[in-house]
Amino acid sequence: MELVKVVGANLRAARAERGLSLSETARRAEIGKGTLSELEAGRRNPTLETLYALATVLDVPLGRLLVAEPESEAAVVVNRVSGADLSGQVVDVQLMDRVVAGGQRLEVYRLHVRAGSRYVSAAHRPRVVEQLLVHTGTLVTGPESAPETLGPGDYIRFDGGVDHVYQAPAEDVTATLVMRYADPS
Repeated sequence: MELVKVVGANLRAARAERGLSLSETARRAEIGKGTLSELEAGRRNPTLETLYALATVLDVPLGRLLVAEPESEAAVVVNRVSGADLSGQVVDVQLMDRVVAGGQRLEVYRLHVRAGSRYVSAAHRPRVVEQLLVHTGTLVTGPESAPETLGPGDYIRFDGGVDHVYQAPAEDVTATLVMRYADPS
């Protein structure tokens, strides 16, 4: 199933689980009601920023909105063209895998940050930990109040429950991002 249809179905389901109206969900996410309606109908491509806002309002991990629940598989292969891609104005992500184990959910993303750009991500739900391993470029990231500068091979772990920054001062950055949620919802 194509991504816009999967996202639409998952948004509707998450909104229904929380008993929120279309209008209330759109208001809380600070997006237009028409935009949310088109997203839920699978007629509009979502941006990364919009889906992060909706995931926060619906109190679900971003990955829950991106993929249909897979059947059990012996091996999972995700290549550059088969993952769930989301583009934003500064950051692009591709969901590579989701794992639920030991009371935690892990979502593994391929991350690309555009050169000369800066993005401040609003706090995710409580008890979300972000872990990044930089592959190429220089990345300024971490809590907005105290970001760190990382280069290829550098790793950082920080609380995603606070506003945090992704900045590529001079060149494109590629990294692996792991989002760790304390509960598997």
